[in-house]
Amino acid sequence: MASKKRKYPYYFEGEIKPNNAEIVESGVQEICKALEKYCNKPVDQIKVLDVGSGRGDFAIQLAKTVREIVCIEPFTDAYKHALKRKPKQLTNITFHNSKIEDFKTKDTFDVIIALTIFEHLSDHTAAFNKMFSLLKKGGVIYLTAPNKYWIFEQHYGLPFLAWIPLSLANKYLKTFRNVESYEDSSYSMGYIGMKIFFRKYPCKINFILPFDESSAYYGYGKKGMYSYVKRYGILLIKKYNFFWNFSKGFIVVLKKIK
Repeated sequence: MASKKRKYPYYFEGEIKPNNAEIVESGVQEICKALEKYCNKPVDQIKVLDVGSGRGDFAIQLAKTVREIVCIEPFTDAYKHALKRKPKQLTNITFHNSKIEDFKTKDTFDVIIALTIFEHLSDHTAAFNKMFSLLKKGGVIYLTAPNKYWIFEQHYGLPFLAWIPLSLANKYLKTFRNVESYEDSSYSMGYIGMKIFFRKYPCKINFILPFDESSAYYGYGKKGMYSYVKRYGILLIKKYNFFWNFSKGFIVVLKKIK
């Protein structure tokens, strides 16, 4: 029997399955540690904008720590699911069905979180222009993103998928995953590309390593050979920044200076 065709967002694990509780908890712990280090305010006093909040797993957990969190999610199914999951007792979290470019608010934020959305943004400039306009001076953007040049593409697991032209990537993906188009996930960058892109903004760029290197969030709890790759990769990056070019992904903290 032929497999059923799948299209984003229904194929991606983060959209159709609840995140593992351990992954969510460890991920929020990592975010909070970064905010403690880079923010000008205590974590329990900050106002957060979560861009691409998905099902709300991370936002709901983070709402238990921060003063307020506003979430925006462009995909209606994920947005509706987040509304259903929101605990009634959490009054400091709100959800909006919107793209970041179209989001309208008079508020500004101490922190903007963008977890694994970079590769889905067809217009990085429009998205980050809006984010920086909503960010207070001294505020931070915390983002995670895959490395375009990691051999195994991180949504579909196919080697070199992100390296090749989109027309060929679409055929490759159709052949081996029966997915029609790679376009929605095709906007990732490498280490140098991300550094060049963010240099046009008034910010200090920090590529950071996990505070807890054994965290389930980084590597999504994978064990065996992957754990060794991660461990020795971190050691190499600590010694030479050059090895960021070969990292599976990036954690970036952008601190607005103007």
